[in-house]
Amino acid sequence: MTRATLIKTIWVLFMSLFLSVQGLSQAHAAANGGTEHKHEGVICAVALVAAEQTALTPPLPFASPPEIAQTPLWQPLVERNLPRTFDGRAPPPRAPPTL
Repeated sequence: MTRATLIKTIWVLFMSLFLSVQGLSQAHAAANGGTEHKHEGVICAVALVAAEQTALTPPLPFASPPEIAQTPLWQPLVERNLPRTFDGRAPPPRAPPTL
């Protein structure tokens, strides 16, 4: 077994041990309902961390102020459809085209 494989195997075993202990402690706390209880005369320190949650009501929406109708302060733009005319032409070329 190579060193890298050995290290990976140790990590997998360590993480599986860690996760199984966490799962068992959570299952134990859930089985007792989070209340204090004793094991052979000693109070168990494992308890649920989550507290009872109250139902949250969403906040009320803000009332928007009433809109006041106002006359616009600008005049509408009138477009004139005039035909375009081009009286000029392009200037003559300066040099012959290059190929």
